[in-house]
Amino acid sequence: MSTIPAEEEERFPAVEELPALIQKVLDDPDMTASVAGHVRWVRGTLERALKREDFRARYGKSMRDLLGPGATALCELTDAGELRAKVLDTPPKGVTASQRRRSSVLRRMAAAAGVPSGAKSYPKPTPKATMPAWARSDLHNRIRREVDRKPSAPGRARLLVVVSLALDTEARAGELCSLGIADLAPDLSWVKITRNPQAIGGDIHITEVWPVSPITQAALANWLPVRGRLIEDLEGSAGALLVVLHGNRNFHGQGAYKRGMPLRVRGLIDSYQADAKELKADVTSKGGAGWELPKNLEQLRRGVRERRSSYDSDREAGAKTPPWGPAVVLNPLLPEEQEKKKTAAAFAKVAHAVDAFHAARASAGDETDPKVLRARRTLRKTTRAAWARTDHAATLKLLHQANLASDDLAAAGYKESLLDALERS
Repeated sequence: MSTIPAEEEERFPAVEELPALIQKVLDDPDMTASVAGHVRWVRGTLERALKREDFRARYGKSMRDLLGPGATALCELTDAGELRAKVLDTPPKGVTASQRRRSSVLRRMAAAAGVPSGAKSYPKPTPKATMPAWARSDLHNRIRREVDRKPSAPGRARLLVVVSLALDTEARAGELCSLGIADLAPDLSWVKITRNPQAIGGDIHITEVWPVSPITQAALANWLPVRGRLIEDLEGSAGALLVVLHGNRNFHGQGAYKRGMPLRVRGLIDSYQADAKELKADVTSKGGAGWELPKNLEQLRRGVRERRSSYDSDREAGAKTPPWGPAVVLNPLLPEEQEKKKTAAAFAKVAHAVDAFHAARASAGDETDPKVLRARRTLRKTTRAAWARTDHAATLKLLHQANLASDDLAAAGYKESLLDALERS
């Protein structure tokens, strides 16, 4: 492999034009940070290829050559494990997501240059097997037993939250990392998931409010105090639900981070694999059966997707299968007036529920009176519905204006650990 002599640059215009083309692609207003990283990665591969005298002589004379037959040759070289940034002894793995991403970027570059693309088309790799139904049921039972132990180890406590939320909501890794304390319902029984499906750009995304199982609620209640200790040394606000357990000066080139900072997608994927492996080894070493956890978080999510699809199919066929879906859907594309009316109705129910709670208390002998208990249940239900359509700030202000004392926020469903976390965030 040789460098490009300065006197030869005029003979190979594509070498000189490549930086400007890369910048043109990066300047696309619809470019996301993730795709921009892929573009820079492919630029490095092209530059390494162009340092080869034979490649440069054959494909460096024009962009039509470089991004046409040159792109085909580039794909073939990378398929053979060549042009790597680092020398590795591992053999090429066949069709991977990296190859598909590289071809996609090469096609994007050809379109920007106005020339035909020669990038190879790769089929989607066969998805890894998901969990069978019996394994998912067993996993629920194991999570319940593990949560009942109230694990204080941060990695274990966080893993249980991640797995439980994935099982309940089918959330992707990025959606889980986007969750904040403000996305938890007052009583932890619902969670707001802002959907960010792959291959869909733009800033408009639907928010779904999902009911979560008692197992997930217990996992969240156990995690919040652990999380509180992790963010103690952070300066300023701290609103992320999933946070980093240990600081590091440099992580995968993404920069330094401190303990308690928001967990990133790459960190979540890596930590899931490590924590799941540790949990399985811990249980096995004590004579128990290993957990049937998929190796990757995405496998777990796809297994939940399959299960949810089977529920929908059973219901369409007439089976009395309980519905499985979000309790509330907040779609920014719906008419604003329609949403305002629903929010106003939810607020009115909260005010009425507070009045009914005070009246039940005044006429009852103690807090265990059935009338008071019914009033508390109604107040929790209406408070949760108001939060689902707004946020905690608006809901707490509404309760205050309805004359519910701060000491009575528990009657509206607010967990003390959540209130502490909200104050810190």
